[in-house]
Amino acid sequence: MRSLSDLFRNFVQLGYVTDDIDAAALYLESAMGTGKCVKSYTASLGGGRPPAHAGAGRSAFVVVDGVPADEWCIDVALVNAGPTNLEVIRPVRGAVGLYRDAVRPGQPATLHHVGFTVDDFDEATAVVEASGRSWKQFGDSGEIRFGYLDMRAELGHFVEVMELGQPTARWLAQIDESARKL
Repeated sequence: MRSLSDLFRNFVQLGYVTDDIDAAALYLESAMGTGKCVKSYTASLGGGRPPAHAGAGRSAFVVVDGVPADEWCIDVALVNAGPTNLEVIRPVRGAVGLYRDAVRPGQPATLHHVGFTVDDFDEATAVVEASGRSWKQFGDSGEIRFGYLDMRAELGHFVEVMELGQPTARWLAQIDESARKL
């Protein structure tokens, strides 16, 4: 990877925000004709801390605006439209202003980010830093290492970059396979 555009090679996801995860899922399923959304309520990464050095063990954490979040909790709904993953996030509590600030109350969903996968999140971070930027939010769930670039001024949305662990990659492939059977 040499430039920011290299981060955009492996498109995987359209990310939306909402104030009602159940209404958003119903909208995708009924009005948009997707398969059934897989929902996860009160997913939390708050309270963890990034590793102190390379090679340290992985634990769940999220950093927002350079500060480790003590509390970070969201609801999530996932479904595929063909090979494209649709993610809907409802901010619940804690350091989730990145999502909350984009919600249009009463609307089923609002575009928030476009997601891409990378093989090496550390390499992606080096590209981001070399461009003079930093992650607006980044973290590690234990299965997904992710970061959000604030590209709202230039592109009108955030860009999420993800390094997927094998269980998550298989799980997303299963969601994709389910969508293909519709």
